[in-house]
Amino acid sequence: MKKRNWTKEEIGEYRTIHGVFFYFNKEDANFLVPKPYGIGWTVNWANPITWFCVSVIAGFYLMRFFLKRVK
Repeated sequence: MKKRNWTKEEIGEYRTIHGVFFYFNKEDANFLVPKPYGIGWTVNWANPITWFCVSVIAGFYLMRFFLKRVK
């Protein structure tokens, strides 16, 4: 089954059923989704792109930390 991008209304309904703290929806192909409250965006933690981006950012900061300690 191919993933599809969910609409804002579908995302809101999913959040009311499953909670709003983390958005983890394997059926949704969206990388960024609107926040449940306020202005802005958050990520879909079930999307592999999210984990790749988090890994790259964490790797960058770890590399900076360890290179700073070596000098």
